[in-house]
Amino acid sequence: MNSLHKTDPEFMERLEYFMAEEVAREPGQHLDEPVRYMAVLAALIGCQAAELFREILPEALDNGLAPVKIKEIIYQSADYVGIGRMRPFLTAVNEVLEGRGVTLPLPGQATTTLEDRLEKGSLVQVDIFGGGMADFWKKGHINRWLAANCFGDYYTRKGLDLGEREMITFCFLAAQGGCEPQLTSHAAGNMGLGNDRDFLIRVVSQCLPYIGYPRSLNAIACINKAAEADNEKEKHTLKRSDEAAFSKENIFGKGEENTGFAQYFIGKSYLNPLTVPGESAVFLANVTFEPGCRNNWHIHHASKGGGQLLICTAGSGWYQEEGKDAVSLEPGMVITIPPEVKHWHGAKSDSWFSHIAVEVPGEDTENEWCGPVTDEAYNQLDFATPASNKS
Repeated sequence: MNSLHKTDPEFMERLEYFMAEEVAREPGQHLDEPVRYMAVLAALIGCQAAELFREILPEALDNGLAPVKIKEIIYQSADYVGIGRMRPFLTAVNEVLEGRGVTLPLPGQATTTLEDRLEKGSLVQVDIFGGGMADFWKKGHINRWLAANCFGDYYTRKGLDLGEREMITFCFLAAQGGCEPQLTSHAAGNMGLGNDRDFLIRVVSQCLPYIGYPRSLNAIACINKAAEADNEKEKHTLKRSDEAAFSKENIFGKGEENTGFAQYFIGKSYLNPLTVPGESAVFLANVTFEPGCRNNWHIHHASKGGGQLLICTAGSGWYQEEGKDAVSLEPGMVITIPPEVKHWHGAKSDSWFSHIAVEVPGEDTENEWCGPVTDEAYNQLDFATPASNKS
């Protein structure tokens, strides 16, 4: 922008003061120079400021931003702005690097193959967004491309760590505008990787001169929305993982430790019978699971009638039938379990959980206990999206 000093001196005086004095020196809004340049370059790609990008690129290199990091920013931007809008920036980087005597191509950074990119990309999605993403790629071809291409081809590369990659993605989206749902999701993804609310606010502050106030304010609103959701989740988790707080919700009572069936459970469960066998046509019991407790896969057999009803009363849990997605259980939900269906149920890893078990009368009824729910399968469910009532 040096040429503007001659043609637009008053504008440049105010702009440089704002950028160099106010933005750069604002208390609590500082970023280390390489990180700041990563954010600014990503934002310039997002808002398609190719001319200014080329001017700032040498400054970024002079201030310690490595060529490999710049290249990785460019490559990753292809999935967020499209190859058509990314191409001028790649050309600019190549020309500047070659002009500085950097030999191209740089050493390869890929860690996946065409055969395993989908699998490894899906694992990265789980690392960032939680276990609910494990099978997200199965929900349509676009989601499959997203897992394999965006996360498998780029997020798995060396050169940038996951926290840096989520930060630049946030900057691509913030600078484009109109991507607020994705921006909120990636704000949450950043927070999950340690890029907390204060850090993201600093990123937006340093990018504001380049993307303007409207998009900056929208980005901050998305950060706050993600932070509020994270705080609510933490409060919810603390409440339901605390036995004393949970006991106040568990109005049908915890009962005694369920030692008679302990061999069929991982973790401790408790049983509080609500009817007396022989005195009622239907046996009811409130079953309580400690956090992480679940019963084995099992089947309710019957030649006629039979099965079971679960009435969820307190805390948060899981129910899953063989071959189907797990259902997130919350108070007020009713689960109808037909006879001859292999299934399991129990608490979430961070919550106590209770349900009333209703044994449906039938003929020739008996339970068949099968193998346990493995830790690997169970732990993938931690952040799955709650399903609607199954009844």
